[in-house]
Amino acid sequence: MGFTVVNTIHLPGIDFGDHLLEPVGAQVVSAMGRSEEELIQCTGQADGVICSGPVQPWTGRVIRALGNCRIIASLGIGFDRIDLEAATEKCIVVTNVPDYCIDEVSTHAISLMLALNRRLFVMDQAVRRSATHFVPPDRKSIERVIRPVFRLQDQVMGIVGLGRIGTATAIKARGLGMKVIACDPYVWDAVMRSHGVEPVDLDTLLRTADMISIHCSLTEETRTLFDDRAIAKMKPGAYLINTARGEVIDEAALIRALNSGRIGGAGLDVTCNDPMPDNDPLRDAANTILTGHAAWYSTQADSAVEFWHKAMAQVALALQGRWPVYPVNPQIKPQWQKKWARQV
Repeated sequence: MGFTVVNTIHLPGIDFGDHLLEPVGAQVVSAMGRSEEELIQCTGQADGVICSGPVQPWTGRVIRALGNCRIIASLGIGFDRIDLEAATEKCIVVTNVPDYCIDEVSTHAISLMLALNRRLFVMDQAVRRSATHFVPPDRKSIERVIRPVFRLQDQVMGIVGLGRIGTATAIKARGLGMKVIACDPYVWDAVMRSHGVEPVDLDTLLRTADMISIHCSLTEETRTLFDDRAIAKMKPGAYLINTARGEVIDEAALIRALNSGRIGGAGLDVTCNDPMPDNDPLRDAANTILTGHAAWYSTQADSAVEFWHKAMAQVALALQGRWPVYPVNPQIKPQWQKKWARQV
C-alpha cells in the first residue's frame, strides 16, 4: 500500500527523517501551508501530516476536509491551534513532541525572573545613558534606578502548570534557594511534593508568590486565566513570567497593572500577537522584558535531528496501524485501532 505524507512546514536543509517512512512505502510531499485554504488544498488526500501546531490554523474546517488522514503530527510541544474535537470526530490521532526544549524554556523562565528581580536591564540602560554608578554613597541612584531589589532566597516562586517544563523550572528555582509553590489540578499533590514543591490552589498562589511563572497549556480553561480579577489578587510588586502561550494572559489587563505599578514587571517570551506588530501597546508597557518567542532556542535545540525524527516516527507508527507514542487525544485509541489497524 502506498501512503502520502504531507509536510506542511518544509524547511530547506532540515533532515525531517523522511527515511523513517521508507519501510512503509510512504512518499513525503513538502507543501508549505499558512492559511486554511492552503492547508485544505495540500493535505486533502494525505494519509498523514507533519505540521506546526502552534502556528498553522488546523481548524475544524481544515481537519474535516482530510479525506483519509490517520495522524496529524505536530512539531513542538504546543498544539493549541489544532481542533482536537474535530480530529477526534474524524478518528485522527494528534501527536506532539512533549520532551522538546525543556531545559531551554525552563532556563529562559529563570533568566527572565533573575533579570526582573535584579533589574538588570534598568541598570544597564542607566549606566549606558548617564554613566550611573551604584557604589555608595550614591544613594540617589540606588533609590531612583534599582529599588526595590529583594534577596532571592526570601522570595516565593509560584508555578502555574507543573508539567515537564514547569517541574524543571521549579527544580532550578529551588536550586537558587527559593520556596516554590505550584498550582496544577492535573498533577497529584504527592508528585509535587516529591520535587520539593508545595501544592496550592490558584488564589493562594496569586496572593503568596513574589514571582509567578506560567507553564500551562492553552485551553479554554486557561485562556485569559490572568485577567483583571486574577492580576488584582497578585502581591503588590510581584513579577509575572510567561513562556507558555500569550493568550493565557489578558494583555490589556496586564498593561494596566504594569503601567499603574500594581505589579512589579513582566517577562514575556510569548504574546497574543506573535510576532508583535509595531503598534502593539505591550512594547511601551512599564518594566517589561520581551524576548519574541526565543525560549525554545539553543544551538543544540535548533539542530536537534532527534526532534524532527520523533514527529516523523509517530507518522511511521500510525501508517503501520500502530498506536503512536505521543498522542494528545488518547481517548480515541480503541476506535482508532479498530479503524486503522485493519487497513495495514
